[in-house]
Amino acid sequence: METKLDIPFIFTFLQKTGRRISYTRVGPVDKDDQQVELNADLQFVDKVGCKSAAPRPELRKCLASLEAEDVLFVKSMDRLGRNTRELLELIKQITDKGTSIYFLDEDLGLDPTSPDFEANLRWLKSMYDFERNLAQERRNEGLLKAKKKGIRLGRPTKVTDEQRKEIRERLSRGEKAPKLAKEFGVSESLVYTIGREG
Repeated sequence: METKLDIPFIFTFLQKTGRRISYTRVGPVDKDDQQVELNADLQFVDKVGCKSAAPRPELRKCLASLEAEDVLFVKSMDRLGRNTRELLELIKQITDKGTSIYFLDEDLGLDPTSPDFEANLRWLKSMYDFERNLAQERRNEGLLKAKKKGIRLGRPTKVTDEQRKEIRERLSRGEKAPKLAKEFGVSESLVYTIGREG
C-alpha cells in the first residue's frame, strides 16, 4: 500500500516561480539571528523597535519592490505588523500586488491565488475584531474601577484648589464667567462647573 508523504506547508511557497523576498524588523532587544535565512533574492531588515511612530524605510522599499508571483517571507506576524490593524493593512497591500506572503513562526501562508485565501483573511480579521473588543472591554473595566475609587478621570484641570476658591468667590460677587475664563486660561464651561461646586 502506498503511503502519502506529509509535505511541509512551506514547500508550496518555496516552489513558486517568483522571487523569494524576506523582510523582518529587528528591535533593540532582539538578537541578529531574527533575520530570515532562505537564500532570498532580496532581503530587507529594519532595525527599529515596536513604537508605532518609528519609521521603517526598509519596509517601504520592500513593498515597492514586490511583484506578482513573488513570495514574501516574514519571520513572524509581529515583525510585519506592530498591531493587528497594521498587519491586515500590510497584508492587503502585499496580496493586492499578487504577491504571496508566508509567516515562518506561525507556519501560515497567504496566497492570493489560493481558494482558501479569503477564509484565512477572514480569520485574521476576526482576530483583529476580537483584540479590539477585548481592549475596549479592559478599558471600560479600568474606567469603572477608577470611578469607584473616586479617581478623577480625564485631563487634569489647569487650576489649583486656591484658584477654584477664588473663581467661586468672584462668581458669587457677580463677575462674569467669560472674563474669569480668559483670566485663568480655562474654558467657560469649567468656570461654570467650578461655580456649581460651591
